[in-house]
Amino acid sequence: MEHDDIRQLVLTPLADRAWRLCDRDVARNEVASVIAYVELLDSGAYEAVWVAVGLGSARFPTLEGLFRAAVEKLDQSRSLGALKPAPIPHRPPAHA
Repeated sequence: MEHDDIRQLVLTPLADRAWRLCDRDVARNEVASVIAYVELLDSGAYEAVWVAVGLGSARFPTLEGLFRAAVEKLDQSRSLGALKPAPIPHRPPAHA
């Protein structure tokens, strides 16, 4: 991982202990620019809720660990490319 990869990420404050983790390589007005929502917990750990690079959440003892994980998730999502959504099977309406 190169340091340039980490420099493309920025934390945008939302509240005293909450931020958006954004990708500078994506236009600010695009939804895909928000990678995760980050919160500083009382324990001192950072919790990230991934939004643009997968689902779920993870906790990190340092911001550096959070940024490294975000870069890895970005790399993974780019290598997968766009995925076609799974079709929803038809279900007949319920009868009253």
